[in-house]
Amino acid sequence: MEKRTIRFRLGETLVFLGPLLIFLIVLYGMLMWTIYVSFSDWSGTAPNFRFAGLKWYQLMVGLDRFWVDVRNNLRWLLLGVVPTVVIALFIAYLLEISPIRGIEGYVRTLILYPVAMSFIVTGTIWSWMYQPDKGVLNTIFRALRLDFLVSNYVNDPKTATLWLIVIFIWQYLGFAVIILQSSFRTTELQEMVEAATVDGASKLRILFDVIVPNIRSGLLVLVSLLLISTLKVFDIVYIVTFGGPGYSTDVLAFFMFIATFQQHLVALGAGLGVIIFLIAFIVVIPYTLYAFQRWFE
Repeated sequence: MEKRTIRFRLGETLVFLGPLLIFLIVLYGMLMWTIYVSFSDWSGTAPNFRFAGLKWYQLMVGLDRFWVDVRNNLRWLLLGVVPTVVIALFIAYLLEISPIRGIEGYVRTLILYPVAMSFIVTGTIWSWMYQPDKGVLNTIFRALRLDFLVSNYVNDPKTATLWLIVIFIWQYLGFAVIILQSSFRTTELQEMVEAATVDGASKLRILFDVIVPNIRSGLLVLVSLLLISTLKVFDIVYIVTFGGPGYSTDVLAFFMFIATFQQHLVALGAGLGVIIFLIAFIVVIPYTLYAFQRWFE
């Protein structure tokens, strides 16, 4: 009987730990391989693993494009996450307190639709909307004689990245609303909201004094997921601007793609991949660990 129990537990352990171990081996194996390639002299279509030291890292930090990419990635991290969370919080709350029955289902479908679209499709659609001459937005503004709203959008190097971030917010807003709504619907929180309402608290006071402090776990998980999504952004930049004008909208992931597959500087691309990992390790991973720690408190 004891032997059967031991075998069952061993088999159960292998079922759960086996896939996890394979995943970790592949993940960190590929990470170590990328780091190794970044120190090689691989430039060209043929592999070259001759050790080159910090050659490619020195080249990388000496490029103005690299620092533009780092700055753009940081802008994505800040401006892509904060507005998405704030807007989603208000929309989720308005849906919860809406007096019109059935409106929540329609609005939820409407805001969830962009989440189901790939970034390739989203980027193509917004490229049509942002087109300066015959784009949807400028055409509407001209028809309404609102010429002061006509803009160059992604053709202006100073504001192009901001307009790309708008696309990200639009696509992830429904996802954020659903996560926050699920955080609202706990029995304890509903009872607290009812008690605050009976005491005469205003809707805004209930939101900021009752709801927000009690959905910290949901907010932490949401922010972690959004941080990861902004850090690996590639598709929107590739489709809408291809890093332009110049390289004003370039990001590290796009630079890595260009260096590896167009310029065939594989070691440089691997070095950029290592930099992306380090930024994730410094910015995202500690926050994610903190989020899950708070989740299980």
